[in-house]
Amino acid sequence: MKYAIISDIHGNIEALTAVIKHAKSKGVKKFFCLGDIVGYGANPSECIQKILEIKAICIAGNHDHAAIGLTDISFFNLHAKTAAMWTSEMLSEDEINFLKDLPLVIRHDELTLVHSALDEPVKWHYILNDSDAAKNIELLETMICFIGHSHIPCMFQEQYNSRALFDFLDHLTISQKSIINVGSVGQPRDGDPRSSYVIYDDSSKTVYFERVEYDIEKAQQKILKAGLPTILANRLLIGK
Repeated sequence: MKYAIISDIHGNIEALTAVIKHAKSKGVKKFFCLGDIVGYGANPSECIQKILEIKAICIAGNHDHAAIGLTDISFFNLHAKTAAMWTSEMLSEDEINFLKDLPLVIRHDELTLVHSALDEPVKWHYILNDSDAAKNIELLETMICFIGHSHIPCMFQEQYNSRALFDFLDHLTISQKSIINVGSVGQPRDGDPRSSYVIYDDSSKTVYFERVEYDIEKAQQKILKAGLPTILANRLLIGK
């Protein structure tokens, strides 16, 4: 079966809709969402409803928790804090309860799903280098761990050092313990403004890194119309 693993949607319904359409065209039958459905973008409710519509298996991200008061936003930068507070006012009671009930970690067959890191997932650590990855690979009880959080697609493997692959990810067959960052659907930060996500084929143990174009201008206009910080609209165009 082919699975789509998506993360860091951040209230960007244009990006999410484009990714879902792309994934289905590739034969994807099931979706996993690694959290941060909301935050930054202007359509948090619509993104939650879309995740429910596709029946995605979903975990919580730090911005999901921030929007419902489950994580301290005093450490957020001003723009993220403003977006979190705005988002919290946009959500219905049912949407708040949905976010509140999301687990931090899920194990699904040979896959582990976590937004940030297995090392104290509630503290939202980043996995950015070999040292970070090594600690988490030691905790990993499955072959693959899919993560998000940094918005940068990359991979770390058990038997290699400096295995962060930023610029030439295409498809890889997994034969050893691996931590794979799927990048961001709604706010990429690797210099490529296209949405990033991963398809995993469990029959061949192959991971495919995908990029999808979407209507960036429409997403930008919505952010500005909502009165959210201008930088949140501008950065969509440059993928940073």
